[in-house]
Amino acid sequence: MKIIFSLISCLIFSNLQSQELKENNGLSFPKEEVNLSEKIEPLEVGKNVIFKGQILDKDSNLPIPFANLTLEKEEIYRVADENGHYELSVKKAIIEHATVAISSMGYESKTVLLKELNERIYLKSKFEELDAVVITNSLPPKTVLKKAIEKKKLNHPVEPFNFYRYAKILINKDDSNEVDLELITKDYDDGYLSPYVITQRVKQVKWNENKNTKKYKISAQFFSYRQNAIRYSNILHKQKYKNFKLSFVKSDLQEDDHLYIVAFETERNKWNYTNRPYPTVYSGKVYVDKKSFAIVKVVENWETTLREEEIAKHFKGFKSYKDIVETTIKEENICYYTNVLDTGKYYATRYFNRSYKETLDTENEKKNTITVLDSYLFDFETEDVEEIEFYEYNNKKENSLYRVGYNKSFWDAFYRRQISAKLD
Repeated sequence: MKIIFSLISCLIFSNLQSQELKENNGLSFPKEEVNLSEKIEPLEVGKNVIFKGQILDKDSNLPIPFANLTLEKEEIYRVADENGHYELSVKKAIIEHATVAISSMGYESKTVLLKELNERIYLKSKFEELDAVVITNSLPPKTVLKKAIEKKKLNHPVEPFNFYRYAKILINKDDSNEVDLELITKDYDDGYLSPYVITQRVKQVKWNENKNTKKYKISAQFFSYRQNAIRYSNILHKQKYKNFKLSFVKSDLQEDDHLYIVAFETERNKWNYTNRPYPTVYSGKVYVDKKSFAIVKVVENWETTLREEEIAKHFKGFKSYKDIVETTIKEENICYYTNVLDTGKYYATRYFNRSYKETLDTENEKKNTITVLDSYLFDFETEDVEEIEFYEYNNKKENSLYRVGYNKSFWDAFYRRQISAKLD
């Protein structure tokens, strides 16, 4: 029997998560009034003006490190530093009408007119930290996480399966979109116990922007990162989770009432805990169903600023880091899991990843890159599963982005399916 989870159902599920995703994906935000301090007097430099300010927690008045500032229409993306300070350089011509969205994982997002931007921006936390007794009366967060890890084999797929993926990919370099790509692939997954990456066959491709046709050739260039937190994340390792600092938090969303939300962080700044080769602050949240102890969502954050000596140590031999004296790196990864087949197995149904890198070189020149990868997974197949061979390099058989041409009829029909899902 072939069990299918329709694209429409997948997108309905995504709409249920729309508010948080709007706050998390850096591309679209609710427009709200923002109560700020005194307005910034921007510094004029030629045809540009520079806004400087700080982003703070509304309740604690503490800085929010590495918060996002986005001017989507102008293709400008920035991240505050570890003390919440930001510097935003824009052309004078856009000041009157441009809006800037301010966001950070775990906080309510704000949108304000650029000309109304103030020196201090306050964001409200979406979570309240609670004592373990308040939530469970008996189970501490370590026990909840332990049970979720022990039940991974029961609650999550261990047998091979296929699915289809709709992916939206954005790569922006120095305030210009280099790649804006939509594609659909058929993927093969060997279950969360498998050490291998997901393999895929490119089915449909739609290039909205591609300024570097020689660089981007295969889908694996976008999806070879460690997507599935259940498979890779050390917070869900049967031994390593014990060395994380854990606490319960309560969400302000009613839809999260049936979940334990375990916040985590670690002071162990090594690959074995952070999955990053350089020093970074690693934290996040694990959402666990209270009845089954299935993992339904994992949020991960990596945030760091490295200076010259650390760059020389951790990026030795990397051409892209030659003459770099400072870099800020921020990455956010969210995985959603759903019992889409009504079998008790929770499959990944969405992967969201956003990474930001800013560098400062010896000539005092700043450069930045942001990459946003947003994937919806649908039409799961658990029988007559097709194994798709992995190709590391470009080929015309499976994962080449040029194995198929643009099919307008297909995409028109595909978008109609999306629209109908939103209207249901």
